[in-house]
Amino acid sequence: MFSPLFSGLFMSLQNRAGRFIGFTNFQLLFGERRFSTNISLTIIYVVVNVTLIICTGLMAAHLITEDSKFVRFIRPLYLIPWIIPPVASGILFSSLYDGNYGPIPYLVRIITGNTFMPLANTRLSIFAVISHEYWRSFPFAMLFIAAGLTTISKEIYEAATIDGAGKWRQFRLITLPLLKSHLFIITLMTTNTTLQSSEVIYSLTRGGPGYSTETIAVRMFKDAFVYFDINTGATIGVFLLLIATILMLVYSRMMLARESDAVE
Repeated sequence: MFSPLFSGLFMSLQNRAGRFIGFTNFQLLFGERRFSTNISLTIIYVVVNVTLIICTGLMAAHLITEDSKFVRFIRPLYLIPWIIPPVASGILFSSLYDGNYGPIPYLVRIITGNTFMPLANTRLSIFAVISHEYWRSFPFAMLFIAAGLTTISKEIYEAATIDGAGKWRQFRLITLPLLKSHLFIITLMTTNTTLQSSEVIYSLTRGGPGYSTETIAVRMFKDAFVYFDINTGATIGVFLLLIATILMLVYSRMMLARESDAVE
């Protein structure tokens, strides 16, 4: 575990000739306009994805906790996006968005009469990769939240109904407070996963067109394994590691607080 960690750290402090240059790689990286774009795209990618995943995961979790034949039938179907390998789903979405043969551009062309090529559009391409990440990630959030919903006693809702509380008030005053720890933890986990997602975007757009979908993780992959600039790739990797460590510490603190509440 520690060998690749320190190896990556040492490479981030060296140039291509293996000479120690201190934090020069970090200075060069943070001085780039390209890396500023990488950070901005990463923030958009993570915030929009996590917001959609948590909100729709919460709604879907209510559906799969209902006890009916239809729900029992569709419950396994929710897992399909999650079990498909990321690269395979990336190729699938690439075919869906293909400007010449894809069904989505074809339907838009029929309805509006305009050409629709999201993967070739510098403004729309980021939303195309967001839709992909959302599609494959929300089942995990849904299952995690559903597990939290099953821990809430139905007697609490029955008592609230007797007291005259409607569905929205029950959701606001009972469901959300009792799901707070689950929602916080799944938000951290989803954020960390989305932040480090590289194969999903690379398989779909290669980070293009231009740099319009090149998040920090994709930039790291391209520099290290496409352009073979291992030192810059390691520098970006250390930066990502710092962010992931912060999220991990927050997650660990949340888990400890949850355990303390359970003991009390």
